[in-house]
Amino acid sequence: MYNWLPQKVEQAQQILNAQDIELGFKFNPPASQAEIQRCEEELGFILPDSYKKFLKFSNGANIFCSDQPRFENTQTTTSWYADSGILIQSTSSIIPFNQFQDKVYVEEEDGEKKYIAFCYLGYIGTGDFCSFDLTSSVDSEYKVLDSEHDCSFEEWQAEHIIANSFEDWLLKIFDEVIQNNGHPEYWIPYHLCEDDILYLD
Repeated sequence: MYNWLPQKVEQAQQILNAQDIELGFKFNPPASQAEIQRCEEELGFILPDSYKKFLKFSNGANIFCSDQPRFENTQTTTSWYADSGILIQSTSSIIPFNQFQDKVYVEEEDGEKKYIAFCYLGYIGTGDFCSFDLTSSVDSEYKVLDSEHDCSFEEWQAEHIIANSFEDWLLKIFDEVIQNNGHPEYWIPYHLCEDDILYLD
């Protein structure tokens, strides 16, 4: 499924290098089927197919990231960073990552979880993340939401749908850089966080 990804990475890296932007890409060894099944059991939800196929390609990844993050988030036991680019969670890190987000976004009244947080947006330093909308399952895929920290799940669902699947989301990120010379977080308006956002034009 991800045969297109190495070429996209190479093309994006060429654009970054041409503009002296020191960002790179870090991929991990593939996840095993057993690791993915164990992850789903701990989460209590089935992960979307295109995300599981990505995990078998690379068990988590850090894309458009800096080699020397400015500081680590010490408020949690996980290792995501404030300027770590786009940090796609692995089968092991997605569990504590969701536990951390659930403290804020899962309402205590009914305790119903309606999303799976799968990606931390580190570079822009907003604390935002991307998630799968568990209420939108179609053909083993979930819509991807921009989970802006100042908004509720209902607002994410109504106003912040940014892709139809994980693969669609990942492809749009690379195409925004390669085709449009834009910043990877294609769904974020340019006027937000102007001092921190990565501009490629």
